[in-house]
Amino acid sequence: MRCLILAAGASRRLQSVTLGRPKCLLPLGGKALLQRIIEAVLGAGIADLAVVTGHRAPEIRTFLASAFPGNRFTLFHNPSYASTNNLYSLLLAKPFLLSSGEQYKVGRGDSLLLLDSDILFGKPLLDFFLRQREVNRLAVRVSGLHDTEEVRVQINRYRRVLKIGKEIPLEQTFGESIGMEVFSAAALRKLVAAMERRVSSGPGRAEFYEASFQEIIDRGVLLKAIDISAFPVAEIDTPEDLRHAERSILPLIDYV
Repeated sequence: MRCLILAAGASRRLQSVTLGRPKCLLPLGGKALLQRIIEAVLGAGIADLAVVTGHRAPEIRTFLASAFPGNRFTLFHNPSYASTNNLYSLLLAKPFLLSSGEQYKVGRGDSLLLLDSDILFGKPLLDFFLRQREVNRLAVRVSGLHDTEEVRVQINRYRRVLKIGKEIPLEQTFGESIGMEVFSAAALRKLVAAMERRVSSGPGRAEFYEASFQEIIDRGVLLKAIDISAFPVAEIDTPEDLRHAERSILPLIDYV
């Protein structure tokens, strides 16, 4: 298995805290958020790892070289991060997603773990998620409070994802998609094709990648929702999210 981490955004809602630096480099309990994520990924046995940068990319590159000496990460860059969304950033990593080209063929697994760089979680959650048997799956926080800012998931009785996005009414929602997915090689080919169609037709550059998830779901890709509510996790988008993560989530993660 391979892993791709998206770390291109400017995190405008956290400007009062980040003061312009990348959100993924925010320190939490003495470690940058990105460091915690990568340590969990490497600890799960995934060494084939790529990162998409954008906002203040040199700082992220310098951090990776310093925090993980000896580890070689594949890096992609979105120079248009300020005017595009994460669908476009994800598409820029197409060579890694499809493992195409000679440099990407050796030692590549078929499946890909996709992670946003603003998730605070511990290795037990990742281990649990990776053990699941569903070929294509996404992590969903079901328990706890929910609001209209979340990317929401609607499922059928078999936990097959029917809809994903922020427009789903709360009362029809199974839970929040936290930004952690696994896709098979076959699903990735369809996902890349969907993203290319959406970008070439116009709206894709400004869309969240869930728009392409929805397209491949509508075209028959079976995507299952995995309830990860038993594990502490937080997506950090706002100062309030950060305070919640520091007070309520971090102590639980560091206790394990």
